[in-house]
Amino acid sequence: MSESFDLTGPDNFVAGTIGEPGQRIFFLQGRQGPEIVTLKLEKDQIQALASSVGDILDDFEVDEDNPDHVTVAPQEMNEPVMAAWTVGGLGLGVDESDNRVMIMAEELPDDDEDETEPGRARFHLTAGQARGFIDHALLLIEYGRDFGRQNGHRRIGE
Repeated sequence: MSESFDLTGPDNFVAGTIGEPGQRIFFLQGRQGPEIVTLKLEKDQIQALASSVGDILDDFEVDEDNPDHVTVAPQEMNEPVMAAWTVGGLGLGVDESDNRVMIMAEELPDDDEDETEPGRARFHLTAGQARGFIDHALLLIEYGRDFGRQNGHRRIGE
């Protein structure tokens, strides 16, 4: 059985990468106090997650006087980056008891270990943390390429 995690009030929640453009490995990382949870996943999973979190936030009433609703820019990933496991599935929900967006991840099953329970992780984010995650994740995906090249070609004048 892989380790499971439940960060009910993370200090940071961020998407990040390691590696060169075209060969990057994508991660989600949450930190709550001394506990750091890092999960490996695919670029498409981050993009879908950011989009889905945005859909959930559309239902939140924004109250700029509420500090939980102010966008919080995530901090960079803590290093060294070592994933606990690879994400197979993602889910979303709203924890109405504390008005937080809940991101749920489940480990990709290992074919060799049919009888083990997959790891699960839950991250309970404020609306502001969720907005910061979306902004950062979309920038990571959109601008993660080597800016000096476009589809393998050099820019004019270089």
